[in-house]
This record gives sequence, structure tokens and C-alpha cells, in this order.
Amino acid sequence: MTNVTRLSLAEEVGFEPTVPVDTAVFETARFGRSRTPPLRSLPLWSPTNFGRGAVSYDFCVMGDDERFMREALVEASRAKAHDDVPIGCVIVADGVVVGSGENRREFDHDPTAHAEIVALREAARQRGHWRLDDVTVYVTLEPCAMCAGALLNARVARLVIGALDEKAGAVGSRYNLLSDPRLLHEVSLTYDVLADESATLLREFFVERRGE
Repeated sequence: MTNVTRLSLAEEVGFEPTVPVDTAVFETARFGRSRTPPLRSLPLWSPTNFGRGAVSYDFCVMGDDERFMREALVEASRAKAHDDVPIGCVIVADGVVVGSGENRREFDHDPTAHAEIVALREAARQRGHWRLDDVTVYVTLEPCAMCAGALLNARVARLVIGALDEKAGAVGSRYNLLSDPRLLHEVSLTYDVLADESATLLREFFVERRGE
């Protein structure tokens, strides 16, 4: 068992964590090759921590990361306007947005209409094929297992995440679906891009919903 310090964003944004917010316990021995979640307190890259070394965990913001994450935050605000949890996503190839989407579960009455799924569908339609192996995906909240699976199957090259979701996040918090060497693809990951802005948007939404 490995104890690692965790960010406490999950509780702040209304996702009540099922483990204490200051620490989380991740079991790695059972599967042998599963990886320790990426934390500032851990080495960001080494063959020991990251298996084959095909991808890296990263907190370094690249040139346009904040700009495109702000566009994802605009999408998240659109979700809030129709009373969906404010999560947004944009997909970028060669510096151009090729797909975007906001969470639309309530609006569309569709349990699969998460921001990432909506954006992936638009990008695939626009480009005329499902394989998106040259894109970077920006999402304001760590993807769930369903969305991480969709990103995996789309073969996306890179994912940039705003806030972490300690309760249901599948890209480091609860699972590591995008960096598991047993699966068919691995994705380069960057964390903590405009995390405070993403968390604030979510927090305000839940405060308003609770009528505080």
C-alpha cells in the first residue's frame, strides 16, 4: 500500500470523497504494474514509477495550455447555464480547436453526454475519422472512467486536466486508465492547469444548488 498526499479539491467542489481529503491510499501490489498517481511530492518521471516510460506525468504548463483551458472553462459555463454540472472540454490539433463540448447530461437526458464525449464526437465528425492520435484534450475536471475509456479508444496523444476529482477521477485519483501498460494506449498527462478556476466554478455551482 502506498500513502500519498492528495489535493483537497474534491471536497471543495462538492464531490464528497470516500477517503480523507488529505491522504488517499492506493493499492498497487494487486495488479503489479499499476502506477502510483501523479503528485507533486513524487518524481515526475522514472522507469520505476512509470513502467515502460512511454508517457510522462507533468505539472509543467506548455505555451498554449492556459489559453485552451480558458476555452474549456467557457464551455463549462455553458453547462452551468442549463443546470448541468459545469465541466467543459476542448480538443486541439496543430493549435486549432477541432472539437468542444460542455456537460449536457441533464439538458440532453443522456447519461453519456459528458463534456469529453460531446467534444470527441464533434472532433471525430469534423475530421472524418475516429482516430485522434494527434490531438491535445483540455478538460476542466479529471475524467471519469467512461470518459477516460473514450479518450483511450480515440488514441488521443495528450490530456491536460484542470481540477482533480478524488471521488470518481480515473486519470490518477481513483484509477490510472490512461497510463496503464496493460491497456492498448497510453496518454501524456498534464495536471493542475487553471485548477483553481475550474474548482471555483464547480464550487459556486454546488453552493447555488444547495441554496447557501
